[in-house]
Amino acid sequence: MKGPNLILATFVIGVAGCSPPLFGDGHLARFSAQQEAAPDTTEVAPPVVQVRDFPHASVASVFAWEPDDAQMGLSTSVTRTGKLVGGLRAGDHQLYIDVIQARLMGGFKYATVAGDYLLLRTKARRDSEACFYGRVCTPMISVGVRIPDSLLRANRDSLVVTFHPVAMQPWTVTLRPELITAYLQRVDSVVASR
Repeated sequence: MKGPNLILATFVIGVAGCSPPLFGDGHLARFSAQQEAAPDTTEVAPPVVQVRDFPHASVASVFAWEPDDAQMGLSTSVTRTGKLVGGLRAGDHQLYIDVIQARLMGGFKYATVAGDYLLLRTKARRDSEACFYGRVCTPMISVGVRIPDSLLRANRDSLVVTFHPVAMQPWTVTLRPELITAYLQRVDSVVASR
């Protein structure tokens, strides 16, 4: 009968050892109240902006994402003559999303900005250089929407894109001002260097 008693004793010690004290002066309550009252002083890391420029390539690609999530971000390509060729229209940028992440969010049939401005959907795009530049990889396969250059520049303070799935509730992606600014500065520097 030592087996069941040993298991019961181990369980009681494990639960009691990992749980807050049942008796005492309320030290735990004071500690959690102090944590809640403390101001949020966490700093947000700057966005990551990456230029992929190979010697004999016809375009240089610019990618930007939040430091904690490379599976979603902005991208475009710049020709050797300095023109943006990010989409069907000259001057488009792409908000890219990993296909699995988009599927987990419910997918989307179409996307809008400010409720009524319809954004063009992109086809699935394969990125053969997704992990070429270090440890953080952009999606190998992504989908997304095209954002006109004028719309992105007019909304530098932030841009909220609403994705409308067929059967589920709409979901949104908010592009922070720091991401938009850093991305556009790098795009402009690549255009100027051509």
